[in-house]
Amino acid sequence: MSTAAEVPERLEIAGTTFVRIESPESIACWAARSDGPGDVDDPPPVSVVVEPAAAPGEPALDLAAVVLERFAELADAGAAYLRERLAEPEFGLDDTERAALAAPDPPFEEPEAVVWDDGTWLLRFAESSLGLADPYGIGVLFEGTEPTGVEDLSSADLM
Repeated sequence: MSTAAEVPERLEIAGTTFVRIESPESIACWAARSDGPGDVDDPPPVSVVVEPAAAPGEPALDLAAVVLERFAELADAGAAYLRERLAEPEFGLDDTERAALAAPDPPFEEPEAVVWDDGTWLLRFAESSLGLADPYGIGVLFEGTEPTGVEDLSSADLM
């Protein structure tokens, strides 16, 4: 396991500063930081997580750069993926929720990304009108830029 001295307090990724945030000792987590409230150049909400705690590897840094640079596009892809997948019977949505999936605006808001050191990442929509998303939102798992699965966070233990 890495020592605290080997885990940097700051990361620079695609021109964005990430600062290490409080987390359990076994993991290292950095979040994108803006220079001030209401800054037009506020970075999208992206975090990088490494477990066990260590500096992130190049693949995670490269992936975080892609997520930052293409955040809006990837959030749209995640919402489209959820619209398609959640319409499947296995998710048990009622008629009102299925109608919300078909509405012009998707029922998912406030996307945020968590990039893991293994090259996978999660796009979590923190707000949604769907019961399945209560109370922590709903996630889309990605490998690279491809959505690969739905993450039900309804019983998650978020730190």
